[in-house]
Amino acid sequence: MEAVTATDVVGPPRTGGRQLAPIVPLAVVVGISPLATDMYIPGLPELAADLGTSAAVAQLTLTAFLVAYAVGQLLVGPLSDAVGRRRLVVVGTAAFVVASVACALSPTAPVLLVARLVQGLAGAAGTVAGRAMVTDVLSGVRRARVIASLAAINAVGPVVAPLVGGALLGVGTWRLSFWLLAVVGVVLLVAVVTSFPETLPPERRSDGVGLRASTHRMAELLRIPRFTLYLVTSCIATVGFFAYIATSSFVFQTWYGYSETLYTVVFATNASCMIASTLLFGRIVGRVSEDRLLAVGLVVGAAASAGVLTGALLHAPGWVVWACLAVVTGAQGLVITGTTTRTQALGSATPGTAAALSGGLAFGIGGLGTPLAGLLGGTPTAMGAIMLVGLGTGAVLQVAGPRLLSRSAAGPTPRR
Repeated sequence: MEAVTATDVVGPPRTGGRQLAPIVPLAVVVGISPLATDMYIPGLPELAADLGTSAAVAQLTLTAFLVAYAVGQLLVGPLSDAVGRRRLVVVGTAAFVVASVACALSPTAPVLLVARLVQGLAGAAGTVAGRAMVTDVLSGVRRARVIASLAAINAVGPVVAPLVGGALLGVGTWRLSFWLLAVVGVVLLVAVVTSFPETLPPERRSDGVGLRASTHRMAELLRIPRFTLYLVTSCIATVGFFAYIATSSFVFQTWYGYSETLYTVVFATNASCMIASTLLFGRIVGRVSEDRLLAVGLVVGAAASAGVLTGALLHAPGWVVWACLAVVTGAQGLVITGTTTRTQALGSATPGTAAALSGGLAFGIGGLGTPLAGLLGGTPTAMGAIMLVGLGTGAVLQVAGPRLLSRSAAGPTPRR
């Protein structure tokens, strides 16, 4: 895998003098989505009964949030390059609080759907602007290590959120999850107002506010071949990851007969592998290039996905599939962190736009893995096949793509 050279990076180098927000509140602002996505899921059946609606409509409240979260990143990221980060994080966090309260008080399903749309848009503001803050202030290995730290903290969310949601159902209704999200939002808002500095000074902001200007900034980044390569890799690898998220509970509980408690252990174990790999990324980046870590993640993830598919086809015991999935999710930690650090490096002239494309498109396109896994039957075979195609294609792109780009840039070999 070829290293990215200085000429690949567009924009001025990062300089000192500007401070980054405290890492823990910044990580929660960037990763509020897992909490808002997963915390209320255990209460979906009760939610449907309480609001007098169907299970399909109740699940639509989840889809509404995810769609708004993906679209919101594409809208807010380029805007933050023009108006600055801090005000958007403040507005987004405040709107998240209001939307969470509206969710908790929703008298009907349509009201809840609207509130969830607003909540998704608001969560996207913090995610994309917060990630851009890192690139505003840091560069090189320091930026990669902070991004890895944010990813590791964020990976805790999918493990903790459903457990918290289930515990809240033991003492109250599904509405408690949204009240807790509102409280978390208030705490974050105080932290943002009191300790988040503006990281993008006026002289470094892009010209133009509006859809046309935002589209132009996105187009400029997409003209960078390496950036587009990382972006495509991220999107197709995420399709497989979403297939795992959507299908794993059905696979283990229906096909392998695991109890809900044991499946929770499966999910938590796999998530722990992702946390460990992102921490490892942060520890060794600098000694090992980000490109190499990304390539290792893709190759190992593809090989483990092949193990999942083979185990499914041969009707292997559930623990075999579980072990392979643990390796896949661990590899995804390297893939997600690697593609994020590289797109932020290459898009350092407009890091908000870079974060919008890498986050919004990966989340939106990757989300296709959820219905795709369902259409293919939600079986262990379908899950393994989708993961293998996504990670395998990504591995091929990252191993062969830079060589092809280098040859293309060099032009045709002259005849003798």
